[in-house]
Amino acid sequence: MAAYVAVMVGVSLLRNAVNSGFINRRYATVIENALEGDFNSDRMLGVIGFNNDLLNGLREFIKSNAKGCCAELGTLIALSSSIGGSLDVEFFYTDTKTTWLSALALSNCLSECGIIQGVNVIGSTQVPLFGGGDLDEGLASLVNVVGRKLASRISRGDDAYVAFTGGTKIEAVLVSMVAWLIGARPIYLMERGPLIVLPMLPVNLNGGVVNALCSAIKGSINANDAEGLIKLGLINATKDGYRVPKWVDALLKVKGLC
Repeated sequence: MAAYVAVMVGVSLLRNAVNSGFINRRYATVIENALEGDFNSDRMLGVIGFNNDLLNGLREFIKSNAKGCCAELGTLIALSSSIGGSLDVEFFYTDTKTTWLSALALSNCLSECGIIQGVNVIGSTQVPLFGGGDLDEGLASLVNVVGRKLASRISRGDDAYVAFTGGTKIEAVLVSMVAWLIGARPIYLMERGPLIVLPMLPVNLNGGVVNALCSAIKGSINANDAEGLIKLGLINATKDGYRVPKWVDALLKVKGLC
C-alpha cells in the first residue's frame, strides 16, 4: 500500500537552477525577475514555461543532483528512505507561474526520468491563493483542495503526509492545521539537516464549538456562543455582528461536520 504525500511546491528549484547556470540566460533573467515579484515576468513564465529548452535545462539540473536540487525532492528522498515502500505524490502549486513551472518540471522529471525509485506522481493541482485578491477565499481553496485529497486517502486506510518547504508562510501553517485535524502528518526537511516528521496529533474540534460554528454558518447563533467563537478566532466580529471565515466553513465541510 502506497503512502500519500501532498507536496506544497515552492520556488527553490528555479532559484537553484538559475544560480547553478543550467538555465539559458534569456530565460534566467525572466525567472529572476519573477522571483523578485515582477508581475509581468511571472506572467511571461506561463508562455515560455512550455519551451523545450527551458524544461530541458530544469530536467538536466534535477537529474544532476536530485537530492540537492530543491526542497521538494530532498524531502521525498528523505521520506522514502525513512518509511520504505512506495509513495503516491501529488504536487500543489499556487496561482504564481513560478510555482506552476516548478511543479511542471518536477512532475515531468519524476514521471519520465525515474530518478526516485518507488515514487509515483499522481497529479499536479493548482490551489488559487492570491490571484483573486481575496486571501480568505484563497485559504478556503487550500482547505478544500488539499484537505479533501488527504481525507479521501486517509478514509482508504492510507498513511498521509503533507510536505511543505522553507519560509514562514500562511499556507504552511494552515495546511498543517488541516493535516492534524484530518489525521495526516506534516513533514519538513531542515536545510542541510534531517527530515522532521511531525506527529499525527489526535486533534478534534470540540463538539460544542462545532455546534456553535454550524449555527453561525446558518445565521442562528446566540450571542454568548458568538462571543466565545470570536475569542477563539474562529469567527470575525463585524459592525453588523460576525462573519465566518470561508476557510473555517470549508474545513467543517471537508470534515463532514456541517
